[in-house]
Amino acid sequence: MIRRVLLCGAWDEGDGYPRTAALRQGLQAAGIEVGECRAAGPGRGKQRLAASPWRWPAFLLRAWWRRRALRAALRTALVEFAPEVVVVPYPGHHLVADIARIARVPVVLDLFLSAYDTAVVDRGLFAPGSWPARALRELDRRACRAADLVLVDTAANADFVAGLVQLPPDRFAALPIGDPQAPPVPAPVALPAPGQPLRVLFFGTGVPLHGLRTLIDAAAATAGVHLVLIGGAAGDREHARQRLGARLELGPAFVDRRALQAQLDAAHVVAGVFGTGDKAGRVVPFKVVHALASGRPVVTADTAAVRAVLGEDDGVFLVPAGDAGMLAARLAQLAARPAQLAVAGVRARAAYDRCFAVERSGRRLCELLEALRQPPAVPS
Repeated sequence: MIRRVLLCGAWDEGDGYPRTAALRQGLQAAGIEVGECRAAGPGRGKQRLAASPWRWPAFLLRAWWRRRALRAALRTALVEFAPEVVVVPYPGHHLVADIARIARVPVVLDLFLSAYDTAVVDRGLFAPGSWPARALRELDRRACRAADLVLVDTAANADFVAGLVQLPPDRFAALPIGDPQAPPVPAPVALPAPGQPLRVLFFGTGVPLHGLRTLIDAAAATAGVHLVLIGGAAGDREHARQRLGARLELGPAFVDRRALQAQLDAAHVVAGVFGTGDKAGRVVPFKVVHALASGRPVVTADTAAVRAVLGEDDGVFLVPAGDAGMLAARLAQLAARPAQLAVAGVRARAAYDRCFAVERSGRRLCELLEALRQPPAVPS
């Protein structure tokens, strides 16, 4: 049984960065002692950096200095903490090779997101075959090759990344994670009073996979819907103002976790994603996990990744991706029969506990780490 795991890398902490916190909590819930060896993370500048190749040399220079300090700290931790496995949290693409050269124990990379997939496939920042695209793909390939195991969020993403970097599928594993600040007991859904609108909450950056304009157009076509919009790109926020008028509550670009929880508690239903791109079909967005943890029904695109773990008996209402008309019809049906939302909310939290709870992801991660320490089978 593994007893000590070291988190080593340059990850971000706090509101908006739940993944590493969930990994840590899951390991601790499974009885694992967790040590940390951390440099400062990149913060909210990752998207701007990815879109600005001229910034890459300066970033790489700063990263070199951080890696130098991290290597020294890792050597100390290997002696003093003596981990049996080292986990490199997201984003660790540019650090994992250095860590693996020093570690002397199995190294796991929480890739979470492919740099190439995010910048080229999903956001279209660079054309496939351009030098930035080739550089990002090589960054993914080298990172995945350096690790003994690579974690992503879904099985569909594991298959995609394995093909992208041309490495064996058994080097990759899916690890859904939960909400490290999930309420122990979610507030019940407070149904709208007669004549009151359905309160639909959207929160997120508005990246292409979110399909935010599909949601805005659907809400505009549904008289009984009031949309609460937190985040979104500037163009989408203006589009929402024009289409929805008084039926829009426009929040800030970002809210802290406490404020987000207040919005989740006030919502009748939470909007997931509606994009039609390839990435949208391979992920279960964390906004969906947040909503389920808070016992809130979710309306989101009907994708293979979502159907692999969730169905309409789990408080999740599925609609075709990119189809504003079908989404409007679904919202109208929910607004006309709000009583179903109370049952859906209870089912949503049950689905969270079954599929995403931090304790569950911790057990799954422990199984994966333990398997790394097993000697390979000898053919008979």
